[in-house]
Amino acid sequence: MTEQSTDPTGTARPGETTLSQAPDPNRFTGTRKPEERPERRFGEVIGAGFALLLLVVGLPAALLALGAPPPIPTQAPSLAQIARELSAEDLITVLVAIVWLTWLYFLVCVVVEVVAALRGGLARSVPLAGPLQSLARILVGALLMTGILAAPAQAAMGDGGAAASAGPAVTATQVAGSVGVGAVVGTVEGAAAVDQDVADQVEQRLEGHKVYTVKAPQNGYHDNLWDIAERHLGDGRRYTEIFELNKDRIQPDGRRLDLARLIHPGWELVMPEDASGVPRFHAPVEAPAAPQPGGALAGADAGVEVGAGAGADAGDAASGEESVSQAAQGAGGLVAAAVLGALLLARRRRLGRRPEDDALAAEEQLRVSATPERASWLDVVLRDLALRCRQAQLALPPAYAAIVGDDGIELRLAPALSSAPEGWQVAEDGAVWRRTADLPPLAAAATEVAPYPGLVSIGVDDDGRDVLIDLEAAGGMIALTGDATVASQVAASVAVQTATAAWAEGISVTAAGLPHGVEEIGDARLRVTDDLRSELEGFEASIANLRGDVLSGRMSRRGFSASQLVVCGLVPDDDVADRLRLLTGRGRQAFSVLIAGDHRSARWRLTVDENGVLELPQLQLSVHANRMSAAEVEAVAELFGASREEPVDHGDRVAIPAPARAHDDAAWATAERRVGVLGPVAVQGGGVLPEERAELAREMVVFLAMQPEPVHPNVLAGAIWPRGVTADVRDRTVERVRAWLGTAEDGTHYLRADADGRLSLADGAVCDWDAVRTLLISSRQASSARDEVEKLRRALQLVRGEPFAATPTGRYGWVAREDLPRVIARVLIDASHRLATLLLDDDPNGAVQAAEAGLRVAPGSQLLWRDLIRARHGATGIAGVQQTLDQMGDGLAGVPLEPETEALVQDFLPDSGTIAAG
Repeated sequence: MTEQSTDPTGTARPGETTLSQAPDPNRFTGTRKPEERPERRFGEVIGAGFALLLLVVGLPAALLALGAPPPIPTQAPSLAQIARELSAEDLITVLVAIVWLTWLYFLVCVVVEVVAALRGGLARSVPLAGPLQSLARILVGALLMTGILAAPAQAAMGDGGAAASAGPAVTATQVAGSVGVGAVVGTVEGAAAVDQDVADQVEQRLEGHKVYTVKAPQNGYHDNLWDIAERHLGDGRRYTEIFELNKDRIQPDGRRLDLARLIHPGWELVMPEDASGVPRFHAPVEAPAAPQPGGALAGADAGVEVGAGAGADAGDAASGEESVSQAAQGAGGLVAAAVLGALLLARRRRLGRRPEDDALAAEEQLRVSATPERASWLDVVLRDLALRCRQAQLALPPAYAAIVGDDGIELRLAPALSSAPEGWQVAEDGAVWRRTADLPPLAAAATEVAPYPGLVSIGVDDDGRDVLIDLEAAGGMIALTGDATVASQVAASVAVQTATAAWAEGISVTAAGLPHGVEEIGDARLRVTDDLRSELEGFEASIANLRGDVLSGRMSRRGFSASQLVVCGLVPDDDVADRLRLLTGRGRQAFSVLIAGDHRSARWRLTVDENGVLELPQLQLSVHANRMSAAEVEAVAELFGASREEPVDHGDRVAIPAPARAHDDAAWATAERRVGVLGPVAVQGGGVLPEERAELAREMVVFLAMQPEPVHPNVLAGAIWPRGVTADVRDRTVERVRAWLGTAEDGTHYLRADADGRLSLADGAVCDWDAVRTLLISSRQASSARDEVEKLRRALQLVRGEPFAATPTGRYGWVAREDLPRVIARVLIDASHRLATLLLDDDPNGAVQAAEAGLRVAPGSQLLWRDLIRARHGATGIAGVQQTLDQMGDGLAGVPLEPETEALVQDFLPDSGTIAAG
C-alpha cells in the first residue's frame, strides 16, 4: 500500500511531497479484464481460418483466374514509354501491381507471425507493414489461441523440454490422474518429497514479490504475456520484462518458462513492482486449530497430535491450497463478516425458509471470504477507545482512516493529537495512533456507543490489511471515479456494509441508483428511494440543528439523531448534487454523501480501475477494492428475505432428512471413529497427524460424513478447496487422511474409494447427526408416548451446541451451500419442543432439560424460551421464571420479544417481570 502522512485536506507536512505529485491513477484505466474479452467461438475461429486462407491463397488464385498475373517487367522502360500519356490499360496494370505487392507484403507478415508463434516469441515489426501486420497478427493469433498453431509451438520444445523440465512432479501428477485415488499411495508418497522441494523453491522465490497467477482458458481465450502486460503494466510491449523475470524460475508443476508464448494455467509469474492490480505473494499459513470440544466429544481429537514427522512435513502446503496472497485471501473479509453477522442475527429472530440455490452459493462464498474475528475485534476496540477517552477526559481522536490487520489497528488522524489513552501508542507526532491486538479491551466497552459510524472498509492492501476511511471526515462530497461499472459495485459494497456492520450501527443509509434488492439487506438502517430530490427537505431539516457539531461532541447526541449517509449508484442531477454538497459542509459532519461518478466539487475522489485497484490520492491510499455486483446484491437480498419468511412444512411437524447411515446412539457410543457436528466440529481419528494438517483433515472427514452417497474427488476438492487445488495436492491429502483414519477390524480402510474412484466413509465411522436423525425418525414411529419420550431423550443427549460451531475462518463454506445449519436447527427445535410438551405436566425438570438441549442449538428460539419458562415455573415457581428471564438477555442478544413471549411473561410476572440486558 502506498502511504503518506498528510492532512486529508491535501496539505503535506514540511519536508514531504504534496498531493499534486502523487501518480495519476488514471494511468491504470482503459484495459479490459480477460473475462470481458470477446469470446472466441467456434464460428469466429472458422471465420479467421477462412479469411486467412482467402487472403493468402484465394486472392492470387482469383487474380490469375481473371487474367491478371503479376506484371513483372522483362526490360527497363524507354524514355518514350515513360513520357507517353497513360492509357486505361496502363492504370489497370498499375492497380494489379499494387494488389500483388500488397498481397506479397501481407504474406511476409503472415510468415513472420507464424514463425514467431512456432518459436514462442512475439513477432518483430515489419517495416511499413502497419495495418497489414496487425491483420496478420489477429488472424494468426485466433488460430494460435485455439491450438491449431499452439500444438506445433509446444512441440517445438521437444521431449527434452517440457518432459525433462517437469521431472518427477509431472510424473506423480500424471500417475495420480490416470490410475485413480486408491492406487496412488506408493507413487504419490514416493514423489511427495520431490514435489515438496519444488513447492518450497517456488514459495521462497515468490515471497514478497507481486505475483500473477496464469488463468485457465475461458471461452476460447488463453492468457498470454502480451495481454498480462497490457492489463497490469499499461503496455503490452512490456511483456519482455515479465519474461525476463520468470524465464529461469521453476513453476508449481516443475516446468520452466522457456518461450514467451508458452505459459500454462496455474503458473505463478513474478511481475515488475509497478504492476497494477497484482497482489503481493505471501506463503499460505494454516489457520489455528479449533479448541478441544467438550461434552460428548471430550478428547475426541486425541488422535490429532504433532507426530515425530511434523517438522519434515511442515512446509508441504499445510492447508493444501494453492498459493494465494494475503491480499487476495482477505479481499472483502470485513464486508462479508458484516453481512454474515447481520444474517445470523436475522436468523436468530426466525430461521426462515430455504433460500434459493444461487443465494446459498453466495453464502458459501461469504463464509469462505469473511474475517469475523477481525470484524468483531475492530468493533469492540473502537468502542473501547471511546470508553478510554471518556474516562481519561480526552477528545475522541479525529480519525479519517483506519488500517486493521491481524496484529492490530492503526488510526490516521487529522489534525494530529499527541495525547492518547492507555493502550494506544502515538507515532508520527500524533498523526498516527496504534494499538496491538494482544491488548484486551475493557469489559464495559461492549455497551459503549460505536464512535465512528461513518467508517467503511474500501478494500485490502498488499499486506492483507483492511483499509477503512471515515466518510464523515471528508468534509464534503466523495466521488467514486474511474471505471463506471466497478465504481457502482464499490458504492453497493459501502451501502451494504453500513447497513450490516456492528461498528456502523449508529448510521442511517439512504440509497439511490443501486442494484435491485439492496433494501432487503440488513436491518432498518438502509432504505432505498427512487426520487432523491424528494428526500432533500428532510435531510436539510434533520441536519439544520446539528450544524457546528464536531466529533468530540458526537457522543452527547448519539442515539437522538443518527448519522446519515447517502449513497448514489449514479451521478444525481446538478441541482440535487449541489444541495447534497451543501449539507456535508466543510468540516466533519454527521451527514456524508458518496456518489459513483465525478462531481465538480467533490472533496475526496476515489479512483478505481476495471481491475478493482482503488486509489485515494488525497489520503495516499491504494487498495484492492471491496465491491458487490448486482447479482451478488440480489443473492444476499434473497438470504435476508428468506430469513423473514416462514418455511412451509407438510403436516404439523418439521420434516427429518433421511440419515446418510442408519446409526443410533449405541453405535455412536461404541464407534472407534466418530464425527461430531452438533456443537464444535470434532473428529476422532486413529493415527498421528501433524497439527498444522489437522484442520484440513477434519474438514475432509466431516464433509464425507455428511454425504449420503460416495463423492467424486473433484466434488470433494471443490468443497474443501473453494479457491482451487491441483490434483496431486488433493490426492496426497486424501491418502494422508486415509492413513490417519486407519483401518477397521476387517482390514479395510475407513476412507474408501469405489471402483470409479468415488470416496466415502465406512459404516464404522459414525456421525452424531446421523444418530440423532435415526432416533428422531424412530420416535415418530413409536408405539407409545413412553417410547417416544425415551427416543427423543436419547437423541437430544447427543446435542452439544450450535451446529458446526468453532469452525476456522475460511473453511466449511460448503455447509452453507447445503443449508445444513438451518435444517439441523429446525429439526432439533421441533424435537426439543415436542419432548418439553410431553414432559411438562408430569416431569417439569425433564421438560427443562429438553428445552435447554434445544437452546444449545438455537439460542434465539423464543418457542423454546417459552417452553423453558413454563417448565421452570412448573419446577420452581416464580423464581424459575425470573431465572429464565435473566438468561434470555444473552440468548436473544437484543432480539425483540415476540408477542407470545411478552404475553407469557406478563401472565407469570404481571408486575415485576424483567429481562436482563444482553
